[in-house]
Amino acid sequence: MAQRKHNLTVRDYLQFERSSPARHDFYQGEIYALAGSSEAHNIILSNIIITIGSQLRKRPCRIYPSDLRIRIPKMNIYTYPDASIVCGTPLFDDAERDTLLNPLMIRYYQGLFCDN
Repeated sequence: MAQRKHNLTVRDYLQFERSSPARHDFYQGEIYALAGSSEAHNIILSNIIITIGSQLRKRPCRIYPSDLRIRIPKMNIYTYPDASIVCGTPLFDDAERDTLLNPLMIRYYQGLFCDN
């Protein structure tokens, strides 16, 4: 089970996360350490990014891999999806430009989340 830290503010989480060598998700005041992924997972993700990226080539869209944090205000979560797509200008949470606010779609290992 992932290690958790309880009752953090978003500010505390971002300060902690930006200084941490590991990545963590934030949900309702708790942070969850993210595990590494397998070779098979990385091959599948690479194929998804290549396939979707080639479909987006002539559109004003970008696909980002899992190193870019996403903020989903409706769910009060900061997370690192496997991949995310932004069409148009990417919007960021602050001047650090490390937390994306407007993904059209994010791809998790468990499935897809679309915010339309």
